[in-house]
Amino acid sequence: MNCEHLQENLYDYLDDILSSAEKAAAEKHLLSCSICREAVQRELFHAETISNQLRQAVEPVALGENAQRQMARAVQRSIAKSPERSPFSFWSRLAIPLAAAALILISASWLAHRVISGRTSNRSTVNSVAASAQVVPIHFSYSVPEYTFQKEGALVIDALTYERRSVDGALIARK
Repeated sequence: MNCEHLQENLYDYLDDILSSAEKAAAEKHLLSCSICREAVQRELFHAETISNQLRQAVEPVALGENAQRQMARAVQRSIAKSPERSPFSFWSRLAIPLAAAALILISASWLAHRVISGRTSNRSTVNSVAASAQVVPIHFSYSVPEYTFQKEGALVIDALTYERRSVDGALIARK
């Protein structure tokens, strides 16, 4: 394996989905090539950094049961309106729970930011805003990936497409 081939298959190598022969060739190349070794280390560092930052941002966020139910119902309504998908689509089965989790995390982060920023502002402004804002509108857009492939002889043709979906709903703010 050479540098170009490893760079083309870097993410497959990191995701551990290369064949055993390709993986062995990649590891052999990494032993002798410091540039490719640095590229692998850089990607691992980025993945770890992003995961840690996301974990730190989400840990202190908590939503009430009512807010979680309202978000789940909004996602369910959106799913019910969407066209029927092939039962064999792995990505569509995976995307629905991920979209719900992402919706909860984004809404919780937004609400937490609003609460934290509200504590530092003028009390009279906070009270007037809290008295008038009882419903928080939520709009969430996400893409659902769908992976398809077909085999033609020894050649595998694959495609990754995305369907954009939106969810609208509202949260009732607690006083």
